[in-house]
Amino acid sequence: MSNRRHTTLKWIVAGLGIAALLAWVLHRARGRTDRQAIQRRFWDPVYDRLANLYDAVDWFTGGTTHRLRRPALRHLPPAGSRVLEIGHGSGRLHVEMARWHRMAGVDLAPGMARLTRRRLAARGLGSHLVTADVHALPWHDRQFDAVISTFAFSAFPDAEATLDEMVRVTKPGGRVIIVDAGEAADGNSMAHLLANAWTALGDYMRDEVPLMTARGLSVSREEYGPWGCVHVVVGTRPIRLGEEASGSQRIA
Repeated sequence: MSNRRHTTLKWIVAGLGIAALLAWVLHRARGRTDRQAIQRRFWDPVYDRLANLYDAVDWFTGGTTHRLRRPALRHLPPAGSRVLEIGHGSGRLHVEMARWHRMAGVDLAPGMARLTRRRLAARGLGSHLVTADVHALPWHDRQFDAVISTFAFSAFPDAEATLDEMVRVTKPGGRVIIVDAGEAADGNSMAHLLANAWTALGDYMRDEVPLMTARGLSVSREEYGPWGCVHVVVGTRPIRLGEEASGSQRIA
């Protein structure tokens, strides 16, 4: 094994160890609270008030989380398309996308929105960022060529309402792209253990494929990451008679 691969694996294991420790601590408290309460008492303050320190966790694991987000980029429509990011967090991926696309973003944490705006401004980039509830997106129907969410969908308690909104603002022929953690298709025990740890941390482990299929999307799913515990699910909204296709589907 090369030194680089060995170092990467070391950081991944360290990060998983920290996640497991946090999961154990929160699991001890689950008899007194539920997952939404965990989010309110633990994750909401972390995301909002400690936004400037949030990336330190990813730095400690050698940038593993950001690297696991990036496979979503290859599913984006061509440059110049209009893209919405749901739960943009600290904005690292948002900045990458803003170099090539007309961006908008939504996050419930004002601290994350402020951090993302600073990152964009430092690079001379722009985006329409709003602080809003994902269950009621402040955009009209069929506005975006792609709607993307990375490691955020599993934090939303109402998956049905969230996905309804994501599909609603997607243009015909556009894509809904979700990267998240969960069980692996082969049912391996390590991915199962990690899924249980994330559940203890307050997340909701889901299979987004049937959710997208139920909304009439054409769906693909790809697993990657350690033990296949991360996946990207892409749903394409169909073009019905009389509808105008998104920029990613138009014929030049």
